[in-house]
Amino acid sequence: MKCVKNIGLLLLLILSLNSCSKDNDDSTKGENHSTFVLVHGAWQASFVWDKVKAFLEAEGNKVVLVELAGHGNDRTSVSEITFDGYVKQVTDVINSLNVPVVLVGHSLGGAIVTQAACKVPQKIDKLIYVAGFIPKSGSSVFDYSAMDQGTSIPSALEFSADGSTVTITNPEVNMREIFCKDGSDEDIYLLVEKLRPEPVEAAGTPLNYSSEIYGTIANKYYVYTTEDKAISFPFQQQMVSEAHISNTYEIKAGHSPFLSKPNELVQILNTIIKK
Repeated sequence: MKCVKNIGLLLLLILSLNSCSKDNDDSTKGENHSTFVLVHGAWQASFVWDKVKAFLEAEGNKVVLVELAGHGNDRTSVSEITFDGYVKQVTDVINSLNVPVVLVGHSLGGAIVTQAACKVPQKIDKLIYVAGFIPKSGSSVFDYSAMDQGTSIPSALEFSADGSTVTITNPEVNMREIFCKDGSDEDIYLLVEKLRPEPVEAAGTPLNYSSEIYGTIANKYYVYTTEDKAISFPFQQQMVSEAHISNTYEIKAGHSPFLSKPNELVQILNTIIKK
């Protein structure tokens, strides 16, 4: 009887251990989810990532959207907005999280995440550009935009009287033609309704980062937008070559695939985080 009792206790112990093992498996599976920090570009705001955020969160990921000063609902005075301030916004978010992040930048946001990643390289799991600028240290976003022979942006710009901001003229037409040609009417309506003048100083500030540190960030990726009229596909390819990024993907879309083709963009992001 004592032997039977011991066997029974042994069976209970095995079942208990199996149960704990399953719990641990579930926990490990949860840990495989990623933490994304998404940074928008000029003349847009964090709302442009809403569709992508919803898809990523539905799959169990954590997603933090950065609303750059002077964009969206933020009312920071133009005189207080700087490129370094943008970078600090991003690094503050990253430092507030207790895990390495997947840092994603679009357009102007590409320049911001480039410098931010170099400030906290140990906290970057993956660095992803979605049609993002990658200026070399010493050059600004405006410098790089001027180098792009295929961009349609210069013809649509209107500067304020004091030169502190620049906006997009005839937005009902240009936000579609240049920024989201393949978007829905609802997408264009949001872009036009939420359009705010872009602070000039930040986009005109040369980046200042260590190319050596940038080179140590191994997991860098670029998502090309092949129909882009804001940053042309050939110029995107030029920047990628200069930055020595070998992991690239393509979306047949305009400048804002997170609006027009969010499913396709999320599929690419999922592919990247599994690498």
